[in-house]
Amino acid sequence: MRGRIASQGMALAEAYPVAETLVEAAKEKTADPAGEWARFQAARERCADQITRLMENAEKNEDDDIRDILDFQYLILEDTEFLDKIEHMIFKDSWNCAYAVQTVLDIYQKKLQALTDNAYLRERAADVDDLGQRLLCELLGVENAISEPGGPYIAVAADLSPSRITEMDDKKLVGIVLEKGAMTAHTVIIARSRGIPCLIGAEGALERISAGTPALLDGFAGELYLDPDARQIEGYEAYAAERRAERALLLEYRHRETRTKDGFGMRVYANITSYKDVAGLLEQGAEGVGLFRTELLYMESKDAPPSEETQLTAYRKAAEALGGRPLVLRTLDVGGDKELPYLGIPKEDNPFLGYRAIRYCLDHRELFRTQLSAILRAGAYGNVQLMFPMIAKPEELALARAELALVMADLSARGVPYDRGIRIGMMVETPAAAMDAGRFADKVDFFSIGTNDLTQYLFAADRTNARISHLNSCFQPALLRAVNHLAECARAAGIEADICGQAGEVPELVPLWVCMGINNLSVSTPEITRVRRSICEADRGLCRRLLGRVLESDTEQAVRQALSQAQEQKS
Repeated sequence: MRGRIASQGMALAEAYPVAETLVEAAKEKTADPAGEWARFQAARERCADQITRLMENAEKNEDDDIRDILDFQYLILEDTEFLDKIEHMIFKDSWNCAYAVQTVLDIYQKKLQALTDNAYLRERAADVDDLGQRLLCELLGVENAISEPGGPYIAVAADLSPSRITEMDDKKLVGIVLEKGAMTAHTVIIARSRGIPCLIGAEGALERISAGTPALLDGFAGELYLDPDARQIEGYEAYAAERRAERALLLEYRHRETRTKDGFGMRVYANITSYKDVAGLLEQGAEGVGLFRTELLYMESKDAPPSEETQLTAYRKAAEALGGRPLVLRTLDVGGDKELPYLGIPKEDNPFLGYRAIRYCLDHRELFRTQLSAILRAGAYGNVQLMFPMIAKPEELALARAELALVMADLSARGVPYDRGIRIGMMVETPAAAMDAGRFADKVDFFSIGTNDLTQYLFAADRTNARISHLNSCFQPALLRAVNHLAECARAAGIEADICGQAGEVPELVPLWVCMGINNLSVSTPEITRVRRSICEADRGLCRRLLGRVLESDTEQAVRQALSQAQEQKS
């Protein structure tokens, strides 16, 4: 049977249907509100204990995606507004506690589902539903544990909540097949981060599959084979052997110098959202952090922006853990698909083109100065650098630097230690900044090219819109010409040009970045060694002709063909 490829890879194991426990509360009046409130509080505490244990396990396994989901659910359990609404329904309206929980969380879920322009928060609706089921099972005495087979298995389900995956044995779970699911769902994100092949939209899978059926999941072809034949099993075994060999080969690139065959040195950094990510990236051999997305600190704060001391603690821990390696902190990039209710940003018809990032910060100087002060002070503890996002005009950069100068003067006057020579960069993600790169290059120490946003703005194509996903491709020749122009402008001004978008980790494109003279690539942690290998295998002299062909191409197909032919010649 077929499905959509959500996470690539292959798995050979028994198929095992997993049924979600779905419970619904009866709508009943109560004559004992105090007793119902006590039942609710006891169930809430048991759920909090369960989530805490799962969070500890996620922390131990450095599974940041799962930890963030569980942290979100835990915050709801502690939220005073949530508790007040439950209390009101029990004591004022005399409803039983299970119905009160279901009603309040349904309201939360519908509000999140209505945020059609905010993919991040819309996907949180599934996490609210997951928490509701956990609470209702506790209140109604329904068994909620998952049973698993004794050996490796491919989970088959209508859908899976994120917490279900956290409870599964990651040594046994080797594949996932879902009848429903979405490419941006947290379950799919977790599968990708764990390297578990996953298909979604496999209609009728549960009807056709019984427990123990031998199955081969092909996450490259988008197919699930039941009772695979000898030829299919042989194909899987060849794939598994190749993966083992590749993992062994990549080990040597974890801590070797990142340098091309003809001696051009580059560095491979990591993109992170928390200081807790540093241990994992160092284990993979990252040479620093090229993008610390500081907005997660703001997202974790419920009612107000994080204080200067809270931010300083997070930035300092990252800087110290990196031991002198670069730490590039991006100032607050809020707006677009990252909504923070307490900031009061009004709803916009097109938030990606709206009031976001540096535009917001320059209108809210106190909030901006608080963050700049924390970043500067963190520079006293390591190799901290800062960059401003979403710059479109030279005036914006000048205003941002003026704010930085004011904060520096204040810290000096108060005798507070900070990095007086901090390196300052800017994200290049607007077409205006890309076209006028020469006018910016002498005003910063480095460019960091955000290829994700730059692509969607170049082609006027919302990157969350599946219908126009073909336009949001890093193989588009116009994007490649823009990156090459930025690299040339940086080189002429004697500054660095880095890439921190997804295009930086696409293996086929790495030789182009090498030849363009890109200095550093900042990528997701699992891709660090693979990118380092691609750089070390490249030769700038040999790929100059390839770069010329690519930059002269008119279509994405022509770019892909040129890259494919170059790879064949190399092989």
